[in-house]
Parts: sequence; structure tokens; C-alpha cells
Amino acid sequence: MKMAEDFDNELRGFEQQLAQQLERFTPDSQFVQDLKTRLVSSRVFNRRREIGAIVVASLGLLFVAALAISLGQLIYRKKA
Repeated sequence: MKMAEDFDNELRGFEQQLAQQLERFTPDSQFVQDLKTRLVSSRVFNRRREIGAIVVASLGLLFVAALAISLGQLIYRKKA
């Protein structure tokens, strides 16, 4: 257990040291914008958006179906 804690402390120290060395460097804004554009137009991002739309539409249909069934049962009970 002690060995794992020592390794964790060493890793944290390395992370902090690396963060201090890199904090004065910032990425070029044109590079960031280009990367954002490429990521947004990627197949993975588009597929994720399509799957999200399908899930939302499916949940909407399930809600409407449940509402219709509930109203149908309510109306049927009042007639009987």
C-alpha cells in the first residue's frame, strides 16, 4: 500500500511540474479553430448527433404512446 501511495505522490508531483512548465504556452487560435471544425465535421461526431436525435425521437414516441394508452383506458373506464 505504501508503494502505491509513493507512486501516486510522485505522479502528482510530475503532473504539477509539467503543468507549471506548460502554463506559459498556449495553442495557436487558428489551430484550435481548425481542430474544432475538423472535429465537428468528423464522422464520429455526426454519428453521435444522429444517435442522439434517434434516442430523443424514440423517447418522444414512447411518451405519446403511453399518453394515448392512458387516455384510452381512462375513457374506457368512464364508459363502462
